[in-house]
Amino acid sequence: MNITPICHAIKSWKKLIDTYRIHDDDESGKKILRLLNQGSHFSVTASEIQQWAERLANASNPLIHVYAGVDNEAFKLFLIDSVSDAAKDFSYIVTKEMDRDLPSSHTPDPQQVCTPISSESAIYRNFMFNMYCHAWMATQKENFFQIISIPFEDYRNMELKNGQSCISFFGLTDGQSTSVSLDKYHIEIITMKDLEINSISSTAENCSTPRPPFTAEDPVENYQLLQESHACV
Repeated sequence: MNITPICHAIKSWKKLIDTYRIHDDDESGKKILRLLNQGSHFSVTASEIQQWAERLANASNPLIHVYAGVDNEAFKLFLIDSVSDAAKDFSYIVTKEMDRDLPSSHTPDPQQVCTPISSESAIYRNFMFNMYCHAWMATQKENFFQIISIPFEDYRNMELKNGQSCISFFGLTDGQSTSVSLDKYHIEIITMKDLEINSISSTAENCSTPRPPFTAEDPVENYQLLQESHACV
């Protein structure tokens, strides 16, 4: 797989957020805001989840790394499983763009065991992102996200059947929804099985983490696509 265009896109995002941070450049901030709001969500299919399941079969902490990028003025996301990323195996990278058209509706499985937040909480966190993204951005300049790390369980718990897809969208959360200061919030990717007027999942998965900052438990060495992108010319 030719990853040069992907690396250039990821590096373009890095240059943009660096300009926003280093030069306190308002035009860069406006561009970041426009990019983040080019669509409402992206879709993930059952076949993509199956591919990741095979690659993450022996992982102790299976994750999906979602890289932010800019390509021809379009905001793009590049998804790679954590095992492949750490091994510098770039043979399977899924490219997504933010969309506004929801995938075809399907009937949720009433036996599905899903976790951490209610649909109301998911929608509220998305509301926070839509309403306060610009103000929140100003508090994040020192550690503006380049990657969002999602537990693979968030997607596996969707229990999609062949031909189905789920949707993922941005939210802002402080983890408790009690802070009044936006600098306590971080960006997340929330995943739901259905989001239709007459069909909405009762629960959503939301255990994602932005990077940076990197930690001893999740060091930058795990993100080889980031290293490759920073090195590209």
